[in-house]
Amino acid sequence: MNKIQQLATAIAFSFGLTLPVTVEAESSANDSEAIAAEARTIVDSYRDLGWFSGSALLAKSGQPIYQASVGLANRELAKPNSHDTRYNLGSIMKNFTAVLVLQQVERGVIGLDDNLDSYELGFPDDTASKITVRQLLNHRSGLPDVFTSAYRESPLSFRTIADKLALLQDAPLLFEPGTDRRYSNYGYVVLGAILQKATGQSFASLLQENIFDRLKLEDSVYPYSNDTPNQSLRYTFNYAGEQTFVGVTEHHSPDGGIESTVADVLTFYRALFYGDELLSHQESTIDEYFPVDGESWVAFGGGTGVSAAVELDLKNDYQIVVLANTDGLVAEEIPGRIYSYIQTGSYDPIKLPPIVFAWNKYRDIGPKTFKSEFQASYESAGYSQFIGRTLNELGMSLVNDSEWTDAFNIFGTLVELFPEAPQAYDSLAYAHFRAGDIETAREIFSKALTLQPAFSSDYSTENYGTSID
Repeated sequence: MNKIQQLATAIAFSFGLTLPVTVEAESSANDSEAIAAEARTIVDSYRDLGWFSGSALLAKSGQPIYQASVGLANRELAKPNSHDTRYNLGSIMKNFTAVLVLQQVERGVIGLDDNLDSYELGFPDDTASKITVRQLLNHRSGLPDVFTSAYRESPLSFRTIADKLALLQDAPLLFEPGTDRRYSNYGYVVLGAILQKATGQSFASLLQENIFDRLKLEDSVYPYSNDTPNQSLRYTFNYAGEQTFVGVTEHHSPDGGIESTVADVLTFYRALFYGDELLSHQESTIDEYFPVDGESWVAFGGGTGVSAAVELDLKNDYQIVVLANTDGLVAEEIPGRIYSYIQTGSYDPIKLPPIVFAWNKYRDIGPKTFKSEFQASYESAGYSQFIGRTLNELGMSLVNDSEWTDAFNIFGTLVELFPEAPQAYDSLAYAHFRAGDIETAREIFSKALTLQPAFSSDYSTENYGTSID
């Protein structure tokens, strides 16, 4: 993937403090006491950065050996997070949706090689005849992701599976189904629609009956309700290193939306990988998605005010679940380091999110020097996240805070680093558009169209009213 492709992927998602040394120790996978102690150190470090607010659970053979809850579920009421706090699972829900699909495959209701045209969901014939259930499960369908400009402009307008399904039914495929792999939340919306059509039940009732009730997951709910007991509120960890309230920014659907506890998530994965309560290990169906005989499994979920991660060491029978009501992928950072410690006795230094580093560097050295020196300082600080994504996330955060001059400077740096990427000009145009300078937005976006005449904005359904002959 070249840099322009990386930038496109990064945008589609839409003073670093480092521990002095990489931790190293003479531990082994059998030294549960040492592993639990290091897990505590890791969790405490992210808490002390002000970044992690949530719950963590480390288990050996399904039995907890370390648990912790830090931060606040509700900052206004000063209500602390606890083991019973519910958090949004984000894309971890896709594992639940995959289980529901494979259950219906085991029952003969759905076929993995069924085409979309078997379910009459409203897709054009030339699309519906090509895409299979198996390809949807494995992100090989060629369907784009749900984050179109229309969705970005008003995500809370899309309340139901049917609402989201209509977004991309007529969209061209990104590639011929089965020939490539591209992560698609939309593909899992389609799977939810297939489940409803094939069974005659709502997706919520399928989830409740076939997973929640079967495993007695009494602390898991779908959809979200703000009056659910022990429900956490969502806070973004912003570029200034502060937690600020954001609330719910998207409606639930089969690609993400369960609210659950660390204990219920552990129960789900233990049942899935070590038992037959959900899918039979004597059948080959489970192997279509879940490598139950493998050495490890990871699942991540993230979004504004949401971060969730599961890391399973199948070889040594450790399970790590971290759920947060803050974002910046903090939940991924913690289990990754615990798993690394289990495997090697060491883990990478702990740092604040890339956008916090970028913002502090920008403030320290000023806009002009930032453009010329940031890339080198970013790399020397050890950040591996694609720099285009970091700058885009920072710029969009500044736009949301109406910090127009700083946003223009950050996106200007993005353009300077990626002058051949239309996405960079789109982001800069969007900043001017949000600032009310429509003419400048159109002028800048015209440069994106010069580079790629068929390019469509990720943020404006009308391309800011710009066209090119």
